Amino acid sequence: MEDMFRVREGRPSAVEWVIEKIKELLIDQKLSPGDMIPNEISLAESLKVGRGTVREALKILSAYGVIEIKQGHGTFVSSASNKRLFDPQLFQILVQDRDYKSLTQVRQLLEEGIVKLVIESASDEELALLDQSMKEFQKELGKDQASAQKAGALDLHYHRLLARFSHNSIVENIYTFVIDLFTKTINPIHEGVDEVHQQLHQAIMDRDGEKAVEAVRSHTAIWVWAYKETHPEH
Repeated sequence: MEDMFRVREGRPSAVEWVIEKIKELLIDQKLSPGDMIPNEISLAESLKVGRGTVREALKILSAYGVIEIKQGHGTFVSSASNKRLFDPQLFQILVQDRDYKSLTQVRQLLEEGIVKLVIESASDEELALLDQSMKEFQKELGKDQASAQKAGALDLHYHRLLARFSHNSIVENIYTFVIDLFTKTINPIHEGVDEVHQQLHQAIMDRDGEKAVEAVRSHTAIWVWAYKETHPEH
């Protein structure tokens, strides 16, 4: 195992080397979820760098969720159940200028794919949980003085369930990250939103992919319209 970490000529910095090497080994499936990687001393000797630089690289990988450092046990490649795991490229979105047109396009593309996956893959029991989530959402919206904050949280919960029931961890991680960027702009009490939510939900419950995609597109159009009303600068 340690031979896989041997240094090569023309290498980048120690931190970058460790990160890129582990990435390469994961891509080549020479390292798999749950595998233990060499300790700091072994890595430092193989890479011919100090333990401090190796430790820094491992901290970065741990922050990204790529590895798990278990005190007293060692350092392991994260399992698929680690919900912190995401592509560092996604993190760059947070430090870029927010182009909501582009983000909205990404969200729509993801949701169109997700509803199809849910319709194809979700069990009847999972659809029942989705139905219960929608009923709680509708119950809040039906109140005389519905809370936009609570309704928004229930709306997000519903969409996160959709991501989970897609049974695709890659899609779930990306979609959850993107949907979190919209948290402060979600207003489920806005005119037209409730109706299109119900259309989307019913299409999913009927396992009707075509109608579900149509509902996603209608939902996106309403969100864009509502957002522009409150953010004319965009």
